[in-house]
Amino acid sequence: MAGDGIELYVGLTEAHGTDAALEACRTSLSSEEHDRAGRFVQARHQRLYILAHGLLRFALSNRLPTVAPADWTFVTDRHGRPFVGGPVLAKPVHFSLSHTEGCVACVISAREAVGVDVECMDRRGSLWDTAQHVFAATEIAALRGLPTGEFLDRFFDYWTLKEAYIKARGLGLRLPLDQFAMVLSDDTIAISFTGDIDDDPKRWHFTRFSPSARHRLAIADGSGTAGGLPVVTRSWPVPGG
Repeated sequence: MAGDGIELYVGLTEAHGTDAALEACRTSLSSEEHDRAGRFVQARHQRLYILAHGLLRFALSNRLPTVAPADWTFVTDRHGRPFVGGPVLAKPVHFSLSHTEGCVACVISAREAVGVDVECMDRRGSLWDTAQHVFAATEIAALRGLPTGEFLDRFFDYWTLKEAYIKARGLGLRLPLDQFAMVLSDDTIAISFTGDIDDDPKRWHFTRFSPSARHRLAIADGSGTAGGLPVVTRSWPVPGG
């Protein structure tokens, strides 16, 4: 098993979502995952679900090759956060999974407090309204008056970083987006808490990536390790992709 770091797996569906990769992912899924995939009305949403959940299984097996992708089982806690249910491992392994139009991503780590979010930046229209309704006051102030290109970059930086933090905490919308703020500078990313959130901002480290010109990705690392855990980008693990 890999060391104490964060492994990042990213796949762009145009490049990696081949028919062969999709079939490999589909074959690895559990019966419950097959049922969930079948509930999607639109084929593209079903395809994203299959690729994302297949990616997770192949990524876990890449970390622990003695376990086949189809042999992983998952359980959820009372907040709905998924964990590895089986097989029983000598050392714990944790993950976070995200997908958006055109991209799937997951992170694997020995530490529980890790989260990833990826978003497609093609979204338009009501982004300013969204920011005013859900972002913290300091983030809204930083967005106000920015030119369109800079606004889009900063909006999706905020959005992915905040979503990655929420996923790493594992509490979902019990953590309101307007109760904590991301503080961005040229060299650092920090977090501050403006409400009743009980957390230590010093334990968090954040990393941003751009998987493509139209995608923004963020990783939240709550391990408290000085400088953050190393993030290693792994190759696409699904055969045929």
